[in-house]
Amino acid sequence: MRSTDPRHVWAGGLARSIAEELRRGVADGAVTWSEADELLARLRTVVDQALDLSPQPLR
Repeated sequence: MRSTDPRHVWAGGLARSIAEELRRGVADGAVTWSEADELLARLRTVVDQALDLSPQPLR
């Protein structure tokens, strides 16, 4: 069963877009597969932090 939650739809679209851009970059010789993998790992961290709903301490 597919989720109709807008966040899941958005996240799935983002993942597909990023995957396509990375594939295109590798095919064009702009990045290697290892560089694409590193970019994806870093982006995953940023997105995870951005979507973290737990309250952050005030400074």
